[in-house]
Amino acid sequence: MSTRVKENLSPLPEVETSNEAAADSESTLTRDPKFDVSSSDGEWSRPLNDGLPPEILIEIFKAAINDAWDPSYKTMASLLLVCRTWNEAGVGLKLYKVSITTSKQMDALLGYIQTTPLFRESGRAPLQLLCVETEYQKDFHRLSELLTLCRTSLRILHLSRFFASVPIAELLQEARPESEFGLYFPNLAALCLTKFGPQELISFITSVNPLTLEHLEVRDTFLRFDYILPDELAALCFPRLKEIVDDGYARPENPTIGWLCQIAPNLEMLELSIVRERLPALTEFLASNRIPKTLHRPRLWIKINKYDHLGLESTDLVPLVQLIKERGWTRWICVHMSYGSWMYE
Repeated sequence: MSTRVKENLSPLPEVETSNEAAADSESTLTRDPKFDVSSSDGEWSRPLNDGLPPEILIEIFKAAINDAWDPSYKTMASLLLVCRTWNEAGVGLKLYKVSITTSKQMDALLGYIQTTPLFRESGRAPLQLLCVETEYQKDFHRLSELLTLCRTSLRILHLSRFFASVPIAELLQEARPESEFGLYFPNLAALCLTKFGPQELISFITSVNPLTLEHLEVRDTFLRFDYILPDELAALCFPRLKEIVDDGYARPENPTIGWLCQIAPNLEMLELSIVRERLPALTEFLASNRIPKTLHRPRLWIKINKYDHLGLESTDLVPLVQLIKERGWTRWICVHMSYGSWMYE
């Protein structure tokens, strides 16, 4: 029985090796007019992206990185893996946008920076977008060392703590424009601080070039309620600062909000988060002369209790809605609670 079956079996076809299959597919692809990218002498032409100058590719890479929601290194790493040409063009952008969440990442980044030509020539790092978060129950690891290396190139800086911890204000106290090695940021356009102390907030604000800062976010970061603003801080002026976000349910009468509005004479957008009980104080603050006349986009987050309701007809919200209408501001009010939120626009 087994002999008869063997006799009926047809011989197996020859199996192509991987090299033979690749050669055959290459010749087929070359002959197919739909995919014919060969030159007149039969040689393969270079891909289209190889013909783009490195400067154009770099601008494309920057647009892709800046469009990414998460300021991380993953976007740049993916672009560099497309082909050899892209890798060669984008190798200088490996440090363009970096996100750090652990001490090991910080150590690895600082180690890599020391191998770059720019560090060997000038002791600097070309970071432009930097996001650093602390680990749980830890403070920033070697942050001052990294900021010293990239302070002149930084344009966007995000620093976030899990909770208030050991202050780092001492690292910034000696920051001066004329100091070559001080932590002064001459080109910073956006600064975002989360869970920083009062002195740290002041140190960072005074360490930024007033002519470059355009966006400022402070989350759970306030001055003391009884803080008396010195003349040198009151005299600060950031003419290009047009967007301020103050998140942390601070009282409107807290000196932090008034000070930030005071130093931004051309402010256009102000985002605040408060609890419902402070609505009258917020309305009074927005109606005062402490708000720049250039403001036209207030964004307000109002927290209410679980079983409360806050509508446009609510007695404590009506004065605020009327003020927004009188000033011609764009209405953007988000009411939220533990299980949901709704928007009034």
